[in-house]
Amino acid sequence: MMDRFILRAQLRAVLPDGVVLHASSVGENNNAFLFLARSGGGKSTVMSKLAMERFGAIADDSTVIALGTDGMVRCLPCGSMKQNMGTEKIDGAVLKAIYFVEKGIPGFRYRISAEYAFYRAMRISSIMAYGNILSREQKQARIFLKKLFQMFPAYLVRYGLQEDPGLFLR
Repeated sequence: MMDRFILRAQLRAVLPDGVVLHASSVGENNNAFLFLARSGGGKSTVMSKLAMERFGAIADDSTVIALGTDGMVRCLPCGSMKQNMGTEKIDGAVLKAIYFVEKGIPGFRYRISAEYAFYRAMRISSIMAYGNILSREQKQARIFLKKLFQMFPAYLVRYGLQEDPGLFLR
Protein backbone atom coordinates (compact mmCIF):
# COMPACT_ATOMS: atom_id res chain seq x y z
CA MET A 1 0.00 0.00 0.00
CA MET A 2 2.96 2.32 0.51
CA ASP A 3 3.37 2.68 -3.27
CA ARG A 4 -0.14 4.12 -3.52
CA PHE A 5 0.74 6.83 -1.00
CA ILE A 6 4.02 7.56 -2.78
CA LEU A 7 2.22 7.81 -6.13
CA ARG A 8 -0.44 10.12 -4.73
CA ALA A 9 2.17 12.33 -3.05
CA GLN A 10 4.23 12.52 -6.25
CA LEU A 11 1.17 13.29 -8.34
CA ARG A 12 0.18 16.12 -6.01
CA ALA A 13 3.78 17.39 -5.99
CA VAL A 14 3.92 17.80 -9.78
CA LEU A 15 0.36 19.08 -10.37
CA PRO A 16 -0.60 21.27 -12.20
CA ASP A 17 2.57 21.00 -14.33
CA GLY A 18 2.94 17.24 -14.38
CA VAL A 19 1.41 13.81 -13.84
CA VAL A 20 2.42 10.33 -12.75
CA LEU A 21 1.54 7.86 -15.50
CA HIS A 22 1.14 4.09 -15.58
CA ALA A 23 3.92 3.94 -18.15
CA SER A 24 7.46 2.79 -18.79
CA SER A 25 10.19 4.96 -20.26
CA VAL A 26 13.71 4.79 -21.64
CA GLY A 27 16.24 7.43 -22.52
CA GLU A 28 19.01 7.90 -25.05
CA ASN A 29 21.19 11.01 -25.47
CA ASN A 30 18.95 12.94 -23.04
CA ASN A 31 15.83 12.08 -25.09
CA ALA A 32 13.06 10.07 -23.45
CA PHE A 33 10.49 7.77 -25.01
CA LEU A 34 7.32 7.03 -23.06
CA PHE A 35 5.34 3.77 -23.42
CA LEU A 36 1.70 3.51 -22.37
CA ALA A 37 -0.41 0.35 -22.33
CA ARG A 38 -2.95 -1.45 -20.23
CA SER A 39 -1.58 -3.71 -17.49
CA GLY A 40 0.06 -6.65 -19.21
CA GLY A 41 0.11 -4.73 -22.49
CA GLY A 42 3.85 -4.93 -23.14
CA LYS A 43 5.26 -1.63 -21.90
CA SER A 44 7.71 -3.30 -19.48
CA THR A 45 8.76 -5.78 -22.18
CA VAL A 46 9.50 -2.94 -24.60
CA MET A 47 11.44 -1.05 -21.92
CA SER A 48 13.46 -4.16 -20.98
CA LYS A 49 14.33 -4.96 -24.60
CA LEU A 50 15.40 -1.39 -25.28
CA ALA A 51 17.39 -1.24 -22.03
CA MET A 52 19.35 -4.32 -23.16
CA GLU A 53 20.37 -2.37 -26.27
CA ARG A 54 21.68 1.16 -26.10
CA PHE A 55 18.88 2.79 -24.08
CA GLY A 56 18.91 3.59 -20.40
CA ALA A 57 15.89 2.58 -18.34
CA ILE A 58 14.19 5.58 -16.74
CA ALA A 59 11.09 4.02 -15.23
CA ASP A 60 9.11 0.81 -15.31
CA ASP A 61 5.37 0.82 -14.74
CA SER A 62 5.19 4.34 -13.27
CA THR A 63 6.77 7.45 -14.76
CA VAL A 64 6.66 11.03 -13.56
CA ILE A 65 6.15 13.49 -16.43
CA ALA A 66 6.77 17.06 -15.38
CA LEU A 67 7.48 20.50 -16.80
CA GLY A 68 10.77 21.80 -15.44
CA THR A 69 11.57 25.39 -14.54
CA ASP A 70 13.55 25.52 -17.80
CA GLY A 71 10.37 24.85 -19.81
CA MET A 72 11.37 21.28 -20.75
CA VAL A 73 9.04 18.33 -20.15
CA ARG A 74 10.92 15.39 -18.66
CA CYS A 75 10.32 11.72 -17.93
CA LEU A 76 11.53 10.97 -14.42
CA PRO A 77 11.62 7.79 -12.36
CA CYS A 78 9.00 7.40 -9.68
CA GLY A 79 10.21 7.40 -6.09
CA SER A 80 8.86 3.88 -5.67
CA MET A 81 11.07 2.68 -8.54
CA LYS A 82 14.17 4.24 -7.02
CA GLN A 83 13.21 2.63 -3.72
CA ASN A 84 12.67 -0.81 -5.30
CA MET A 85 15.86 -0.60 -7.39
CA GLY A 86 17.88 0.54 -4.38
CA THR A 87 19.62 3.27 -6.37
CA GLU A 88 19.62 7.01 -6.73
CA LYS A 89 21.45 6.85 -10.06
CA ILE A 90 18.41 6.72 -12.33
CA ASP A 91 18.18 9.97 -14.27
CA GLY A 92 15.37 11.53 -16.22
CA ALA A 93 15.44 12.82 -19.79
CA VAL A 94 13.56 15.30 -21.99
CA LEU A 95 10.45 13.74 -23.52
CA LYS A 96 10.64 13.23 -27.28
CA ALA A 97 7.69 10.98 -28.17
CA ILE A 98 4.84 8.92 -26.71
CA TYR A 99 3.95 5.39 -27.77
CA PHE A 100 0.81 3.36 -27.08
CA VAL A 101 1.95 -0.26 -27.11
CA GLU A 102 0.02 -3.27 -28.39
CA LYS A 103 1.20 -6.84 -28.74
CA GLY A 104 0.62 -8.56 -32.05
CA ILE A 105 1.68 -9.28 -35.58
CA PRO A 106 2.22 -7.67 -38.01
CA GLY A 107 4.16 -4.87 -36.39
CA PHE A 108 3.36 -1.28 -37.28
CA ARG A 109 3.68 2.31 -36.16
CA TYR A 110 0.98 4.92 -36.82
CA ARG A 111 0.96 8.55 -35.77
CA ILE A 112 -2.25 9.36 -33.90
CA SER A 113 -3.96 12.67 -33.18
CA ALA A 114 -3.63 14.47 -29.86
CA GLU A 115 -7.36 14.03 -29.27
CA TYR A 116 -7.26 10.28 -29.83
CA ALA A 117 -4.11 9.94 -27.70
CA PHE A 118 -5.81 11.76 -24.82
CA TYR A 119 -8.95 9.62 -25.18
CA ARG A 120 -6.90 6.44 -25.24
CA ALA A 121 -4.78 7.46 -22.23
CA MET A 122 -7.90 8.19 -20.19
CA ARG A 123 -9.58 5.00 -21.39
CA ILE A 124 -6.71 2.85 -20.10
CA SER A 125 -6.52 4.81 -16.82
CA SER A 126 -2.99 6.08 -17.42
CA ILE A 127 -2.94 8.66 -14.60
CA MET A 128 -1.79 6.87 -11.46
CA ALA A 129 -3.53 7.60 -8.14
CA TYR A 130 -6.24 9.41 -10.14
CA GLY A 131 -9.03 8.00 -7.97
CA ASN A 132 -7.22 9.05 -4.79
CA ILE A 133 -7.06 12.79 -5.44
CA LEU A 134 -9.61 15.59 -5.25
CA SER A 135 -11.79 16.44 -8.27
CA ARG A 136 -9.99 19.76 -8.80
CA GLU A 137 -6.68 17.86 -8.85
CA GLN A 138 -8.16 15.37 -11.33
CA LYS A 139 -9.07 18.29 -13.57
CA GLN A 140 -5.51 19.65 -13.35
CA ALA A 141 -4.15 16.21 -14.28
CA ARG A 142 -6.48 15.92 -17.29
CA ILE A 143 -5.54 19.42 -18.49
CA PHE A 144 -1.82 18.64 -18.26
CA LEU A 145 -2.27 15.31 -20.05
CA LYS A 146 -4.24 16.96 -22.84
CA LYS A 147 -1.45 19.57 -23.25
CA LEU A 148 1.15 16.82 -23.26
CA PHE A 149 -0.41 15.17 -26.29
CA GLN A 150 -0.61 18.51 -28.07
CA MET A 151 3.10 19.15 -27.46
CA PHE A 152 4.56 15.75 -28.38
CA PRO A 153 3.96 13.25 -31.19
CA ALA A 154 2.00 10.16 -30.17
CA TYR A 155 2.09 6.83 -31.96
CA LEU A 156 0.25 3.55 -31.83
CA VAL A 157 2.74 0.69 -32.16
CA ARG A 158 2.18 -3.01 -32.44
CA TYR A 159 5.04 -5.45 -32.19
CA GLY A 160 5.66 -9.16 -31.84
CA LEU A 161 7.97 -10.56 -29.18
CA GLN A 162 10.53 -11.52 -31.85
CA GLU A 163 10.68 -7.96 -33.22
CA ASP A 164 13.05 -5.20 -32.17
CA PRO A 165 10.95 -2.40 -30.63
CA GLY A 166 13.81 0.02 -31.31
CA LEU A 167 12.79 0.02 -34.98
CA PHE A 168 9.59 1.85 -34.07
CA LEU A 169 11.48 4.71 -32.42
CA ARG A 170 13.16 5.79 -35.67
